[in-house]
Order: sequence, then structure tokens, then C-alpha cells
Amino acid sequence: MKLPRIAQALAVLAPLVIVGPVGASAETQTVTTSYGMALIGLLIGKASFATVIDDNRFSVNGNLSSAGLGALVSETSGTSHVAGRIRPDGFAAERYGLDYTSNDKRWKSEVRFRGGRVTNADVSPKRSNNEKPSYIPVEKSQLASVVDPLSGLMIKTSDRSSVCRRTLPLFDGWSRLDLKLAPAGSNSYSMPGFSGEAKVCSVRIQPVSGYDKSSKGLKFLQNQTIELWFAPIARKDVFVPVYAKIPTTIGPLTLQAMSVAVK
Repeated sequence: MKLPRIAQALAVLAPLVIVGPVGASAETQTVTTSYGMALIGLLIGKASFATVIDDNRFSVNGNLSSAGLGALVSETSGTSHVAGRIRPDGFAAERYGLDYTSNDKRWKSEVRFRGGRVTNADVSPKRSNNEKPSYIPVEKSQLASVVDPLSGLMIKTSDRSSVCRRTLPLFDGWSRLDLKLAPAGSNSYSMPGFSGEAKVCSVRIQPVSGYDKSSKGLKFLQNQTIELWFAPIARKDVFVPVYAKIPTTIGPLTLQAMSVAVK
């Protein structure tokens, strides 16, 4: 998976997690969300995710597929999952996985974590032993404190002003990149199951390793600013993405939460 594909996975997968209340005596909860993805205003994909909260454990399982114009142009489908523990300061993934197919090409990743450190990463296709000189390999030292692209965007804080004041060190099994968030105001957001204020972040992608420096797609992304909205859907101290706008060479790619339901 090249780094630009991480951005694609981010647009399709990463912002798709909603979290319900957690407590020592809380019953198991399942939160189901639906999302739509559009390119220059035309529907190209859809996704649904189920998040389960059980005491101090959490898991997320999602499915996505091409739809609308996207189904006519490219057959795309995928699943993602993450599971781990809920800590006072946030969500600590123990395992993360992605299985993504587009135009008969398949990418699969399984990553294990312990205390924020990557302990194992199994990916397909694997990197070649004869990479271009412009390829920047992932160093072990760069995986000592990272988050996955799913639970990494679940921000736990009681200070709303701090939501966009952070850098998220993402690793998906292939590539390491930093998402540098900065405050960009706030907006109201409404959908079936939620209505309230969303914090707006401007986001820049900073590649770290696991990418080709000569990639035109990467160079384009580095010069762009992503817009990402976070909202406290089910808990006042947990902010999750509900809207994303990512520039592409043919127009803006948007991801929008359409509904949320808690059982």
C-alpha cells in the first residue's frame, strides 16, 4: 500500500468510529453508524460500522463498498477491525486489520500493538527487497509510539479546545505518517441520532516512512489541507470524526456520517 492509499483508507475507514458510554457496571453496547462518500458531490461509496463497548474493552468492525457512480467506475469493497482496551486517557488498540480490494487488487494488513508499540505487522502484498532508491523504509524506532487509523482518531479529552491541538502518529502496517491537526473553528452538525457542535480541524499529512519520495500522489497530498470535523456523539469527553473533506486531483472527496444508533 503506497502512502496515498493510506489517505484513501483514511477517508473511507478511519473516521468511522462512534463510541457509547463506558463504566464499570455498564451493559454491553453496540453503536451502529452509516456513512456516505462522495467525489465532487457524486456518491461513490458507502460504509457501515458496529462498535461494541463491554466494560473496559472495545471493538469495531466495519464494511465498505463502492456505490452510485463509484460502482460503475470501480468495484471496491473492504473490511476493517480494531480491538483493545479503554484507558482513562483514551483507547489502546491491541490489534488492527484492514482487508481492501479494488479493481481485482487486494491489500491486507494485520498489526499487533502493546502499549502503543507495534509488536508485529503482517501485510500483503509485502514490500519488495529491490525497492527504488527513493523508497523510505520503516524503521523499528518509528513504531515505538503509534496509533492505528481507526481508534487513533477517537480523541478522549474533557477540554474541547484541545481536540485539534495534537499530532496523530498513524501506522497501518505499510506506512508511517503523522496527521498534524490545528484548530479551524466549529460548526453545527446534525443527523439522525445526533445534533450538536463539531470541532473543525485543518489537517496536514506528514509522511514519515514506508513511502516513495518520487510519488506524484504523495507530493500532491503533502501540499493539501484536509478538513476534519470531530463531534462528541455519545460521550461528552470522546470526540470522533463525523465529516472529512480531502482534496484530490479531480475534486474534493468527502466522507459524511449519515446516522447513528445505539443499542
